[in-house]
Amino acid sequence: MCSSDLDKYVNALPPFAFLLDRHWPQHPEVIVGGFTAPSVALPSGWQFHSIGKMEDYPVERWSNALIRMLLELQYDVFLLMLEDYWLTRPVDHAAFQICADYMHQFEYVARFDLTADRKYSGFAKPYGRDGHVKLIISDPESQYHCSLMAALWRRAHMLKILVENESPWDVEIKGTPRLRALQNYCIVLGTEDPPMHHTLAFRGGDNHKLLLDDISPADVADMREAGLLRPWEKANARR
Repeated sequence: MCSSDLDKYVNALPPFAFLLDRHWPQHPEVIVGGFTAPSVALPSGWQFHSIGKMEDYPVERWSNALIRMLLELQYDVFLLMLEDYWLTRPVDHAAFQICADYMHQFEYVARFDLTADRKYSGFAKPYGRDGHVKLIISDPESQYHCSLMAALWRRAHMLKILVENESPWDVEIKGTPRLRALQNYCIVLGTEDPPMHHTLAFRGGDNHKLLLDDISPADVADMREAGLLRPWEKANARR
């Protein structure tokens, strides 16, 4: 698992870790890709990988940072999650493992969506099943065929569609026709019953305001009691 961490989003890591451990105790190893080593303590077993200085990678050069990380960490298949992808319910680990094994077996799968992103794209079609997991295939003509919602990716295919000097929103929008152009060589899959559900704690890159509506009151209360929401509470108190 890789989590792309920008220095200014470092406060999102403790809640990310808290919800990850709560809702997915069997999760794979985590590598946090970022710039300055996090000032917050990472959970035991997590690794930090620096890809340079934050000032060299403003948001409009976000893709440059991801490209560098993929070149330096050469995992054939990996799970990409951003630091504000906070889990909202337990992950179906058995389904995740089936999806991961499928990716390793069939090299023509470029991306395996683990959320409901492809299911609700309006253009997905049934693609058989593997074990208890009902597979769906994304129509290359659909919007956000190259979505960055939590998914397994094949490194080689992702590197083919990434170009320098793009924001994450550019990667999704402009990367979709680039991924579409590879439809004779690779496909994008998803599942009828997504193994993973996460919210976006931030919107539009605004790390000053949290959106917690999709997180259970119990999880919010426990994070607040643990002090994980304090950075945003302090910011609101100063306004």
